[in-house]
Amino acid sequence: MNASVNNPETTVYVGNIDPTVTKEDLYELFVQVSPVAGIRYPKDKVLQVHQGFAFVEFYTSEDCQYVIQLMNNCVQLYERTLKVRRANAQQSGDAASIDLKIQPVAKIFVKDLDTSIDELHISKLFSKFGPLAGAPEIFYLTHGQVRCAYVYFKSYEHADNAIATLNGQLVVNKKLTIDYAFKENGKGNAKYGEEVDRLLNKEARKHGLLKW
Repeated sequence: MNASVNNPETTVYVGNIDPTVTKEDLYELFVQVSPVAGIRYPKDKVLQVHQGFAFVEFYTSEDCQYVIQLMNNCVQLYERTLKVRRANAQQSGDAASIDLKIQPVAKIFVKDLDTSIDELHISKLFSKFGPLAGAPEIFYLTHGQVRCAYVYFKSYEHADNAIATLNGQLVVNKKLTIDYAFKENGKGNAKYGEEVDRLLNKEARKHGLLKW
């Protein structure tokens, strides 16, 4: 079982995964449907917990499509219904993920999401305030009891507006807590949104490094 995923044409995105699920659990589940070429199951770099999604690669595009038809919204793992869809190049490519982490984008933290809200809903909700820099990342805290997400904006102005508007608001009967995320390699409790972050973001957009 390869730990990397290389081809988005033969890869599915799996969402709404219970954080106690292991990579071996995912392998045992999906190999029953089709031979598995590899699995990538990201962890939060700071918290070292799985983020609630994975990428499973198969050997053919036909196998990939068959798995989606058979398993999307039809299979439960640890009492959670899995969301299974075809991955896109931005989601599944390691290079794209790494690029997003090193770019000076505005990263915000969203806490207390309802389980019915997936990445697509989050994108629609937050993109009303401005362009996003990448796909949202859903994960869980407090032993899987608190559903959270990271959202990446291309502009701090748009992120500021989203935080000011949505923090404390009810979304599907859940009161959201929204703020800038803690920095992965920051000292103490350093968060995104500091003056230097905003300056770097402004310069990156000025020179066309962040495409709109």
